[in-house]
Amino acid sequence: MKKTVFFIICFSFMICDIIAQNYKIDKQKLSNSVDTAIINGIEAQAYPGAQFLLAQNGKIIYSKCYGVHSRLTPLPVKPNDMYDLASVTKSTATLLAVMRLYEQGKIDLNEKVSSYLPFLKNTNKENITITDLLFHESGLPSSYPFYYSIIDTNFISKPLLQNFKDSTHQGKIDNDLFISNFRYIKGAFSQHKDTTHTLLVYKDMWLDKKYVDILKNYIIKCQYTPKHYQYSDLGYITLQWVVESITSRGLDKYVEEEFYKPMKAYRTMFTPIRKYSENEIIPTVTDDCLRGAKEICGYTQDEVAAFMGGVAGEAGLFSSASDLFRIYQMLLNGGELEGKRYFKASTVKLFTTMRSSISHRGLGFDRPNLKRPNEGPCIAQAPAQCYGHSGFTGPNVWVDPVNKLVYIFLCNRVSPYPWNNVLNEIGVWGNIQKAIYDSLDRNANL
Repeated sequence: MKKTVFFIICFSFMICDIIAQNYKIDKQKLSNSVDTAIINGIEAQAYPGAQFLLAQNGKIIYSKCYGVHSRLTPLPVKPNDMYDLASVTKSTATLLAVMRLYEQGKIDLNEKVSSYLPFLKNTNKENITITDLLFHESGLPSSYPFYYSIIDTNFISKPLLQNFKDSTHQGKIDNDLFISNFRYIKGAFSQHKDTTHTLLVYKDMWLDKKYVDILKNYIIKCQYTPKHYQYSDLGYITLQWVVESITSRGLDKYVEEEFYKPMKAYRTMFTPIRKYSENEIIPTVTDDCLRGAKEICGYTQDEVAAFMGGVAGEAGLFSSASDLFRIYQMLLNGGELEGKRYFKASTVKLFTTMRSSISHRGLGFDRPNLKRPNEGPCIAQAPAQCYGHSGFTGPNVWVDPVNKLVYIFLCNRVSPYPWNNVLNEIGVWGNIQKAIYDSLDRNANL
């Protein structure tokens, strides 16, 4: 009975969305309200600058830059500047790769991940499926700071981490977390790339590739409760390894060659400093004690992704609002962009409509919370059919198939510090979404 009632409620949401939300945007009303929402965030020091883009019916109807790169680098934000996407990497890189391999018959969504990754065979993780990972229902922990294992414990003041600053714990990791003065294990890093040190963590910091095995071993041995919802970065790193095992290419190379270059999304890439100047990339974080950097620019803020060489299934991708528009418009178009088909329409439909039975998550995408609309990633006004993703550094990217919208907000809320939570405290994402849906012209149907 409860399942029947829930189905009726969900179906009612869908019908109401289709009937009541199919409207054009009032551009003047949008510009006033969205500017206010974003500028209020800058004034509240939620972030130093931002990009916003809204498209309807495949056409950009509003695109604007705000503020500056950072307090230390007060350059005005430009349309082509590239932002650290954090977890938007999941839906913009890893998921696209999985979708392509699914369509080619190389990935079965119901197949055990251990079929693709032999190191998981004969472990208590061997029955995790691809679908489990996409829904964040694998039971894997959220994350694991494996980079601490690269610190030489013979040269620290124990404990490594503590919740107050003193003469031996000077590096700040989080709002109330400080790290001991330390050095890395001898030989872990090289100033130059060689056959062993292949992972570029930061300038002149090439990490020995063997240290990624620490992360694999943790996944094998970690405590584990299967089949429940728990948002997991480790799940998407596992998907990355699946993609790389099948394609024999790094995730970064695969998505760049299969999607970004053909789509002319030339400013979407991992570790963009290898191609673009710092003036074209938005800095993320300052005083990064793990990398000894005054300001990180062109390298991902996410520590796990950084110590994997800047490329991870859960984070590390950079992009601009205009590039992301092309990628997500392709999805809204059912897999096609400018005459070139990247996916079958049926593939896009499957991945953008399928929902978990135990959470609000979609098959790789975040989705509105139908049970508790005011508690989900979208405001209650957003149609149930919406899909997208957000990220730790502040990006928010969504597609609205009912109103034919793609809307993108990029910022670096971790500048200057990762523990800056003003963006969430003042509800910037919700305020921007409200500005969009309040600007729907009720007298002009699409």
